[in-house]
Amino acid sequence: MSQNPRTRLRTADVLRDGAEILANVAEGIVVVGDDGLIVFSNPRFEQMFGYSSGELSGRPVSMLNAPADKSPEERAREITVALRSDGRWEGEVYNRKKDGTPFWCQASISTFTHGELGPLWVSVHRDITEHKRVQEELLRTKSFLESIVENIPNTVFVKDAKDLQYVLFNRATEELFGYKRADFIGKNDYDIFPKEVADSFTEQDRGVLRDRGLLDIAEESLATGPHGVRTMHTKKMPILDAEGEPLYLLGISEDITEQKQVEQIRGRHQRDTGIVNDILRALNAHIQVEAAFTEVCAGLRELAGCAAVSLSLFDEGREGLRFVAADAPWASAINPNTRLLAKQWPPLADISAGRPHVVSDLATEIEFPIIQLIYALGVRSVVSLPLCVGSDVIGSLSLFWQEVDGCHGEQMGLFTQVANAVAIAVEKGRLFAEVSAGQERLAALSRRLIEVQETERRHLARELHDEIGQYLTGISLVLHQLERRRSQSPGMPLVEVQKLVGELIARVRDLSLDLRPAMLDDLGLLPTLLWLFERFAPHVDVDFQQQGVRRRFPPNVETAAYRIVQEALTNVARHSGVSQAQVLASADEHHLSIRIADHGNGFDADATLAAGPTAGLSGMRERAELMGGRLTVESRPGGGTRVQAEFDLD
Repeated sequence: MSQNPRTRLRTADVLRDGAEILANVAEGIVVVGDDGLIVFSNPRFEQMFGYSSGELSGRPVSMLNAPADKSPEERAREITVALRSDGRWEGEVYNRKKDGTPFWCQASISTFTHGELGPLWVSVHRDITEHKRVQEELLRTKSFLESIVENIPNTVFVKDAKDLQYVLFNRATEELFGYKRADFIGKNDYDIFPKEVADSFTEQDRGVLRDRGLLDIAEESLATGPHGVRTMHTKKMPILDAEGEPLYLLGISEDITEQKQVEQIRGRHQRDTGIVNDILRALNAHIQVEAAFTEVCAGLRELAGCAAVSLSLFDEGREGLRFVAADAPWASAINPNTRLLAKQWPPLADISAGRPHVVSDLATEIEFPIIQLIYALGVRSVVSLPLCVGSDVIGSLSLFWQEVDGCHGEQMGLFTQVANAVAIAVEKGRLFAEVSAGQERLAALSRRLIEVQETERRHLARELHDEIGQYLTGISLVLHQLERRRSQSPGMPLVEVQKLVGELIARVRDLSLDLRPAMLDDLGLLPTLLWLFERFAPHVDVDFQQQGVRRRFPPNVETAAYRIVQEALTNVARHSGVSQAQVLASADEHHLSIRIADHGNGFDADATLAAGPTAGLSGMRERAELMGGRLTVESRPGGGTRVQAEFDLD
């Protein structure tokens, strides 16, 4: 029931008696009548709300409530209902000061009935604005830290120091193990991991808590459900209270599986690169690949983990394969230069096409004799790599393993790199041999040139001394006789002189033609060859056929062709034992071909050439090669001889 003004005055008089006590209370105190009007407020309450002394008396208490989730009136009704039901209400209220500034208070309200004044509310208010601010800041900080922990890509977990039970478990840990954090919280390692793993973790954790220091585990393998075995880098540290006693154990683990794999790949790459560079240095240090093959084999065995290596080259006709170098156990079974028919070699098709030939299990090709041989040596798988020089395949580099599936596909690029280097080394050795042989031929040609020059000089000296000198001596004697017998028979000596002079002129002409017939320069190759055949007629009957040579050719080509025919016919006359020979000359727009053949004694051409350059053969070959041409000699004892010269006219 509402109080009238006189009743409120009497209430104030009653309460004023306790003002001395209430004025010194630290909390704000307000007394509200049953009608919701303020009947008393202590100085602290008035100060808290910004009112002067006595200013709040008789005013509704709801005016002090600030709008929050509920209106002031709704909040007042809620409190009234609670007070009438329970006689007590406690909670946080959002108040506002006289100037409208909102602030938070912790309010404790109770009711009692005064003998004279009837039902009263007594509310004790404490300003908790700063407390709320600190609390909200703590909540924000906690949320911020939880967000950081939750989004850290590493696993983060916290265990209590007493039982080592999990009290915190972030999302990365959930994803790693495939568990929800609820499956971990409140459990220890023995509830989750196998005993031996739990024993290890527990021993580590107890050591960290005992020593109160950081434990850095650089690598440890951990079996996870969805991700298999992972390699982790884990750090564990204690969280201490103010007295330095462990409260919790904090663990942070980084999954370094991919990092370790990258490091391993990088390490293998560095190792493989070093091995390949050693092989390349060995190949570059030797002219012939056979001299470097021991180092090549050692490097490939380390690189590929294979048991043996072999090097084989195609012969000129590609019908056979020659084993140039072999590594143990090949070395004891196949001698270098052992020849294998290409059609009996399984990798032939792939190697000829420039592709590697991989046999994971040799039992699949056991029908081949060469496979049977290496199978008996304990070889179970092999890869053969083509040796390519440009577009040409010159041979194969083969690697052998004693186990099935010995070759690892990811290493094929390295194997191919080594095979290409070996191919270059083989070609380098071949070119060096050709250059060396060319230098030897050039030296022999120089010696031959000197010999020919000296021979020609001796021949000219002999001709001049023996024949020309005799003619001149004869002429001199006739002239002396003519002087003495001038009056007796003047005509006779003149006839003899004319005869001697004519023979002298003919001999000088022959010498000149032997040195170089002038008609070769004036008329060309064909007339000069016809003249040459007439000169050989007393000794060799030449069957000559020609096609397309009724024209002029470059002077150097005409000279070389003429000299080759001249030398070949000279050899027929001297060595063949027959008096017939065939000469065929043909030419088109780009080539000139000369072939001289006989059916005489013949000789072993390979043995003769291998024994060293002969004067005639080397002279003809050098003439052809100096003109950019080619000369081949085919002969065998009793089978005649064929000399073929080819000249490019472009």
